[in-house]
Amino acid sequence: DCVYPTRTARFGVALIDGEAPGTLRLKSHACSEDYRVIMHGCKCMACAGGYTRSRLHAMLKNDNPLAVSLVTHHNLAYMMALNKRMRDAIKNDAYGDFARSFVRDQYRGKDSGGQDVPKWVKDAL
Repeated sequence: DCVYPTRTARFGVALIDGEAPGTLRLKSHACSEDYRVIMHGCKCMACAGGYTRSRLHAMLKNDNPLAVSLVTHHNLAYMMALNKRMRDAIKNDAYGDFARSFVRDQYRGKDSGGQDVPKWVKDAL
């Protein structure tokens, strides 16, 4: 969806790997004292600039427009990197493995503190 990265950013939600459903709600209390960047290794302005989840949480709670811009930049950078990983998997004839690995990372299962893979995702694969 073309508006997903920007729309979710306006609600204070960052796109990330490995936590179902692939989002981080920066406005949640859990982020208020989390001093990590949104996603380690990300080269967006927010992560490379050292903006912590805690700082973005406070900025979003205070309606600072810079926070939405930073989260938007992160989400767009995330989607571009994800698309590059998908293209590389296709070029290497490994898209099936990529998709299965991506889903396993996103949906770790209830036994591992995550969510189980939804039926519609299993059916699509």
